[in-house]
This record gives sequence, structure tokens and C-alpha cells, in this order.
Amino acid sequence: MSTAPGQTNLAALLDRGDAFAAIDARAAMSFYQAALQGARAAPYVDPQTVARLRGAQEFIERRANEFQHSLDKALADFEAEGAGGNIRLTHALEMLKGEREIYPQQPSVLYHPYLAQRQFFERGEFGWVEELEAATPAIRDEIVALANEGADFHPYVQDDPARPKRDFHGLNNNPDWTALYLWKDGALVDENARRCPRTVEALGKVPMSNIGMRTPAVLFSKLEPGAHIPPHHGMLNCRLICHLPLIVPDGCWLRVGNETRQWEEGKLLIFDDSIEHEAKNPSGEIRIILLFDIWRPELSEAERHGISAIFDAIDTFQTLPDA
Repeated sequence: MSTAPGQTNLAALLDRGDAFAAIDARAAMSFYQAALQGARAAPYVDPQTVARLRGAQEFIERRANEFQHSLDKALADFEAEGAGGNIRLTHALEMLKGEREIYPQQPSVLYHPYLAQRQFFERGEFGWVEELEAATPAIRDEIVALANEGADFHPYVQDDPARPKRDFHGLNNNPDWTALYLWKDGALVDENARRCPRTVEALGKVPMSNIGMRTPAVLFSKLEPGAHIPPHHGMLNCRLICHLPLIVPDGCWLRVGNETRQWEEGKLLIFDDSIEHEAKNPSGEIRIILLFDIWRPELSEAERHGISAIFDAIDTFQTLPDA
């Protein structure tokens, strides 16, 4: 009985793979992979060829594991100068191995080019962090007192009567995610600031951003039990968002890009919110953090002024009347 053309092609690819197996693993894998792909589309494969295909699959898996080990070994004894270099190399290797996706910055308003694509920044990179974290008990006491007095938290996402209604994953006007502002639209909220003097004092040494009439923006952010903030992107990539956890039940988490971290009371999380991120409170208790934003540390003073000027132009623009 003659061999079907499809069977002949599979056999030829497997023969080529076998010929390279002992001298060039990558070449062998390419022929074996082509044979496996062809077999998936074939209407029938004879038992002898099936056995050879299984052997090809085992060869690919074995050499792939060896390749992974060789990649890990390449960096096992290597240390770059500085934490940033180590993070970049580690993440590059994870991406090469298919263990980490590439999550780009995708700000909804302004993209400031050539800034590092980093998901989280570490607390030790900022000299002001330790002093702010030390003030956590005092800050927590102030928000607890406000909450006990019936503080006026409002939904974080609210409809704007001057704009068409746009639904944000069902969170518009939703009390599951609410905010109490200390600074809003760049201005101090006097009444709330008056009731939180130690919080305002602690933030005095933080390099908060000043972006037109948008920031500083400082708020106590509250998530109700079970609340989920779906994946989304922030407004711009030239600032970082900071979370100081104040009341955090077990299991509450924040995902930025590939990495998920749990909030720990008194330990800042600092991240680029122009990268896709989401958060959840799976517990049966409320979660409250202090949220504020800072400039990206790479930006010069001139760049910061320029960015602020751009947003001044955006926010003060008014349509000219018809001539």
C-alpha cells in the first residue's frame, strides 16, 4: 500500500529533525515542530509515525527545559550595579521565557515619551518614604475619627453633568469605591485638611506633583467589602501613584501589569498607573488607604513645568464663539 502524501511529508520532516538532533538542537526542534503542526492538520497518521511524533515532542520538551535552565544559570551569579539593573535583567529573562507579559504604558491623556516602563517602584528608592510611613498611626487615627463622625465620602467615579454619560465598569456613582479628598484639583480642601492636621503635616515633605489644575490630588480611598476596581489605565505616565495602607484586611490586593502585591499597613506601594492595573477587597471589612501622586523621579524641573503648562492649556481652553 502506498504512503499518502501527507504521511510522506511528516516522515521527511521527522527525518530531517533526526539528522540534526545530535548536532544542532535548535534546527532539530524546528523540523520536529513543523512535523507536529502538520500532524494536527492531517486526517490520519499511521501508528509508526505517531510514535515518532511522540519522540519528537519529548525531544522538544527536554531541550526546552535544558534551555530554560541555561537561561537561569546565565544570571545566577550576575549582579548588575544597582537595583534597577537587576530588575531589568530579571524581567527581560522572564519575558524571554514567556513567564512575564509586556504591559506598556497607555495613559488616557498624555504620554511623556522615553520613560522607563516600570510597574512598581520600591520604597527604598525615595528618601522621604521612611518619615511618612512613621506617621502612619497618626494618619490612621485621623481617618478613623473622621469615619466615626460620618465623614462625607463620595463615589470615586461620578457622572459629570457637562459631559455625556460614560460607564466605568458599573462604578459610576457606586458607593463601593469612595473617596475623601484632602487636596482636589490642585487645591487644598480646607475643611478636611483642618480635621487632618497631622496627615497634612506628614505630606509636607513629599514631592507631590503640581500638574496644572489636576494635582496635587490627595485622598483617603475606601473600598467596601467585596469591591473590585476593574483593569484600567491612568491619565498620564509622568507621575507615580502612592498608596499608604491604613486599614487593610487580609487578602486585599493591587495588580499592576504582571505583578500583584498585597497592601500592608504602613508600607507604601508606589506604581505607574498608566500601566494596566486593578484592585480588590475580597474581605468582609472595609479597606482604606491614603492615595497621592508624585512626579516621576527622572523628570527635570523644566520638564515638570512644561507638563504643568500643557495641562494649564488643556484646562483653561474655551471654545471661541462663532465669528
